[in-house]
Order: sequence, then C-alpha cells, then structure tokens
Amino acid sequence: MSKSRSTSARRAGVVLAILAALVLAALGCDKGQQQQQTVARKKPARYVVPAEFDRELNRFEVDSLRSMKETHGITRDEYWDGYGGVLASDAIEVWYPVGKVNVLQGVAMFKLAAEARQKVTDVFGRAPAGHAVIICSPNLEWYQYNTGRDWWIYSAIKGDTISVQAPIDLHTRGLLKIVGPREYYEWAIGRLSDGHAPRWVEEGCASYLAGEAVILEDQRQDFAALGAVAISPSETERVLAAEKERRETRRAYYNAYRMIEELVKKRGETSMAEWVNDMATEPDLDAATRKAFNEDYVALCKEASSWAATEASP
Repeated sequence: MSKSRSTSARRAGVVLAILAALVLAALGCDKGQQQQQTVARKKPARYVVPAEFDRELNRFEVDSLRSMKETHGITRDEYWDGYGGVLASDAIEVWYPVGKVNVLQGVAMFKLAAEARQKVTDVFGRAPAGHAVIICSPNLEWYQYNTGRDWWIYSAIKGDTISVQAPIDLHTRGLLKIVGPREYYEWAIGRLSDGHAPRWVEEGCASYLAGEAVILEDQRQDFAALGAVAISPSETERVLAAEKERRETRRAYYNAYRMIEELVKKRGETSMAEWVNDMATEPDLDAATRKAFNEDYVALCKEASSWAATEASP
C-alpha cells in the first residue's frame, strides 16, 4: 500500500474539497443532459462504514491489489481516514469511499474501466481524449442524494465525471461486470463523437459493447404492461433524453440496444465505429451518416428499426 496514506488534517481537508467538487459536478445532470432529478433530496445521506470494511488488508488482498496496480498502470494510490481514497493512471481516476478495504472496490472498478478503454481503442481505433473520473458511491442512499438518480439508473455522467452506484451493491445484484464497463463506454461514445451522438446511439453502443443483452432481456418483463416492445427512434430518443419513468426508460434502453445490434448485423461493427468517429468531424449527423453508411439519418433509423418486424411481444 502507498506510504502516503495518513490522517493529516490538512491533506484530508484538501481531499474533502476535491471530492465535494467532483460530487457537485455530477449533481442534477445525467450523461451530459440537463434533466429533471428523479429523487427528491430531503437530507444528506450518512454513510456508516461497516466494521469489516475498515480494517487493514490481509496479505492475500495486498498481493491482489499490488498485482492489479502493476497490470493496469496505476501510478497513484492514496487514502485518507474519514474521507476515502483514490487510484489513478494517466487516463482513469477512481475515487472510493471511506473504509480501507474499499480500495478493493476501487481497484475492481478501475480494472473494468481500463479493460473497457482498451476495447474502445480496439473497436474505434483510438482512445477517448480526456481523463475519466469515476466516483464510487458507498451505498444507494448516498448515490441517490448526491446524484438525484434512482436505483434503476446505474450512473450519472456529466463531463468527464462518472458517478456510479456502490460497486459492492452492483456485484451482489450480478451487475458489476457489465455496468462497470458499460458506463465507461457510454462516456467514451460521447467523447469520441464530440458530443454529437444521439442518446440512443450512446446507450445502444454502450449496451452492445458491454454485452448487456442478457440484462435487457430480463428487464422486458418490467415493461410488458406497456404493450408493444418496439417504439419509434424518435420516441426512443425522447424517452432517453428524459429518463423519468422506469418502465418507459427500460423499454427505450432495449430499443436502443436492438437498433445498434441490427446495424452491426447488417453493416458490421467497423461501420458503426466509423459512424461514431465521423460524428466528431462531419458538419452534421446526416453528413456523418452518409459517409459511414451511404444513406441519410432518417433512412438509417428506419433500417435500424427493422429488428421489430420479427419481434415477439413480451
């Protein structure tokens, strides 16, 4: 572990200021969109550290941590009693909550983000510019209070800051290995497209790259009462921009994924990647679409929606 771990009041104050700034940057906005908050803030969430999380690491945990730090190029490892810690490289920075053992949650999230960054580089031919800052919440109450998001939305993304639910909670729900990289992918699509990708493209590409199909299929039962599974691309975009109601939003997530999946099946992953890259350089979405697919955006949306022709009702 780093020798820089201490209880210095001065350093702790600096870290508290940093954490506060990062959290405030994530308040009230998700994925770069100015949206209404879905959780009312009544009072600050208080995090009580479980005793088993506030002990020294044993030698097996220390060995695992050391190995992962070397493998993923972690060059910064600091911890402050009462405030939490940080693990960072040149491209990724992960903040984890107070409790010495929580460094293992931090390094797990770092590992997933680092692997996602490599996959983005392989698929799109380049890594996103910018330094991704990932804030790991200590528990659901803290996440809801500090992001305004509800339990069914796994992260709040604003700029280069990704606030995620507690990794330990995501793990116990069987979601961590998908949600961890998925949120990084969504951030990366926004960076690679220079913010010009439609919301359904950000969501759909992130779900596709993360292999989220199994989760989305399970969630179909949740929006079954809404009737038809398929909705139009414009309705998908509208719902995703708002993310207000759980069932409607989950149906929109599902539609976004199926649209990207359909495009990859028909046009290939390379064309999908070129499209996202072209969004950053072409004058508008139509121009980027014509360059990558040789048709306009409206025609491409119609093509992407063709998955619904053989879709069974939930």
